[in-house]
Amino acid sequence: MSNNAQKLDFATVIASAVHDMKNSLTLLLDTLDDTASEQSIAATPLQEKLLQAQHEGKRLNRNLIQLLALYRLERRQLFINITENGVAELLEDVAMENQQLLDARNIKLEIDCERGLIGFFDRELISGIVNTIINNSYRYTKNTIRLSGKNQGRYLCIHIEDNGPGYPEKMLHGESNTDSPIDFQTGSTGLGLYFAAQIARMHSNSECHGYTETSNDGINKGGKFSLFLP
Repeated sequence: MSNNAQKLDFATVIASAVHDMKNSLTLLLDTLDDTASEQSIAATPLQEKLLQAQHEGKRLNRNLIQLLALYRLERRQLFINITENGVAELLEDVAMENQQLLDARNIKLEIDCERGLIGFFDRELISGIVNTIINNSYRYTKNTIRLSGKNQGRYLCIHIEDNGPGYPEKMLHGESNTDSPIDFQTGSTGLGLYFAAQIARMHSNSECHGYTETSNDGINKGGKFSLFLP
């Protein structure tokens, strides 16, 4: 090989491969969605298994999207689109996306948010964060997940709580440290929390930047994820 040959940009190769995998996974998820929606298998064990497969597929798809977003962020190619949004409407839309799967496991999803509450943020990215945390709560909660939104000082706060065993000690923190490396020992949640912290920090207003917190102050001392946006 010539010494002048262009060096292999491994990160770009991985990003391209991730993009191809995401496209293939999208086709698979569409097939699962069509099959799980057939009336002939409604409320049957087969439908529950298909919904579980769909859930895992969506979790993988979100991980791939987050990896691509972090790749673009590292190369300063990720930009946020700040718009005015109704917070209650956002939470309701995300709840509807997950309702069928939660119903299959008899998990109650509660929403506590005033309808007039307004926030200024990138709706697609923030929806992705809330979806990711619900996805994690689904795996660990006993039977309840609560979404809430409120103003707190100079920040809009969105909380996702459950009544599961809570976050492990190594994943508990106050204001998130966005310089911390991803701990893949924690599974998908490590990537999800890292992604959430990075996206939150991209939201700023004057000297205030967004941030995240995790605690075990959720329902009956279950896990609680908090997103703070200026």
